Amino acid sequence: MLAPRETEPETTPERTCAGCRRQDAQSALLRFAVRDVAPRLVPDPRRRLPGRGVSVHPTRACVQRAVEKGGFARALKSKPDVDTDTLCAMAIGQYERRVQGLLMAASRTRAVAVGTDAVRRALEAGDVHTLVVAKDAAGRRDEIVAQATRIGSRAVVFGTKSALGHLLGRSEVGIIAILDSRIGKELAATAACAAQLEEGDSVLSRNEESEAE
Repeated sequence: MLAPRETEPETTPERTCAGCRRQDAQSALLRFAVRDVAPRLVPDPRRRLPGRGVSVHPTRACVQRAVEKGGFARALKSKPDVDTDTLCAMAIGQYERRVQGLLMAASRTRAVAVGTDAVRRALEAGDVHTLVVAKDAAGRRDEIVAQATRIGSRAVVFGTKSALGHLLGRSEVGIIAILDSRIGKELAATAACAAQLEEGDSVLSRNEESEAE
């Protein structure tokens, strides 16, 4: 009888940040695709663009270091044709579009609770994975976010009431609960990356999960 074949442990691909020069998991870094035409650096958060690329942590500090300390220049073999503000703005735009797409996907699959009362009921039932709160939301927002934090849910600030309402086909929406764990996890991580590239932090709370889903 043949002995059972041992399976090799899975390895996580790693890359070196062009800003701080530290190695990290590929999934923790933001890829910029290198092109032959302007702009020569294009953010590629989902790593789908062909050709060469250069990676940085999705923080303003690491992008700035890569611009100023030569990290991007080494990949381009010339000085970057865009500055820190432009690169961050381009990346933030892509992250925000991804958040919008995830919100619409959750809505299509009915994996959302919309509005204060519906969100509160979902929280009481333990169904909420991630809360999305409009920047201009008021009322019982802080109370609901605190309740979500206590039960281990994430909460992020994103968009305005009118913008969230437009995505969901309503006039205005101040708070949304994401009920699907996969969508909620990616949405929270994507929103956090956008926040780190801005000067302010739009993440209200972020509770790391102790177990992989």
